[in-house]
Amino acid sequence: MQPFVTGHEELIHDIKYDFYGKHIATASSDQHIKVFDFDATTTSWILNDSWKAHDSSILRVSWAHPEFSSSKILASCSFDRTVKVWEEQPMELHGSGRRWTKLATLAIESYGPIYDVKFAPNHLGLKLGCIGSDGIFRIYESLEPNDLTDWTLTTEIPILSQSLPAKSLQSSFAIEWCPSKFTKTEKFIVVALDQGFIYASVPKDTDAGDDGGNENYVKVCDLPEHNGLIRSVSWAPSMGRSYHLIATGCKDGYVRIFKATETASGDFEIEVLAKMNDHQCEVWRVNWNTTGTILSSAGDDGKLRLWKCQTVEV
Repeated sequence: MQPFVTGHEELIHDIKYDFYGKHIATASSDQHIKVFDFDATTTSWILNDSWKAHDSSILRVSWAHPEFSSSKILASCSFDRTVKVWEEQPMELHGSGRRWTKLATLAIESYGPIYDVKFAPNHLGLKLGCIGSDGIFRIYESLEPNDLTDWTLTTEIPILSQSLPAKSLQSSFAIEWCPSKFTKTEKFIVVALDQGFIYASVPKDTDAGDDGGNENYVKVCDLPEHNGLIRSVSWAPSMGRSYHLIATGCKDGYVRIFKATETASGDFEIEVLAKMNDHQCEVWRVNWNTTGTILSSAGDDGKLRLWKCQTVEV
């Protein structure tokens, strides 16, 4: 494991690998996004480009699946109340500040900071979900694959009964799409403050004349027992399991693992499998590996912990 210096001038809020693990994007309070390419010869990370992407702190970045474009596509969200979609221009010089161009600005309907943005799994099409302090989860979809400047707002789901003031510092929102293509319906998790909800799609009534997208979403269950702000949520790849594993990291110091079993109706039955408080302080990030067998967590204790179940049941 070899660290590298990003060169950001402020706090780094997010770091994401692309689909192949050969590129890294970082987001910072210095309002810049930086992309790094892995050099296999020197086993080091080389700066692809750095550019001012927003007018305030950038909180999250997300890579689109490579099947949707011959160029790499990024999305970012910020305290400036916007989501932006970026495309790499391979003909531009590395480090020129012009290698990534803006395709679209989204979430202009939001009344506050955007806390999370994430592309949906590729089997759902080119969809982008985001949530901000107004407590509304929004889904945008690119209906024309040849024109990634054109995005349509297809869904708005109010998660909170009332929105938070934009200046609120004690806010926590996150989203996570179900990675499995074999579930009966499209599903995702939305985290708002100390609550976590799983939503599932239901077909719209075509006879009703509704032309705003082709799906409705209903809340099917909650993620219980959190005693503080939920800072992170991660949905494990199923890898042939007959159930789903979902992990959360919480301000109360606990890493929780939930077992979600899909019923015949498409709903979920939720069971708490494990609660670990080894960090003994706020847990900021959790993430499963690509097989859903190892969970990593990071907290205010400055330690990265890896969790692996040793029982047959999980």
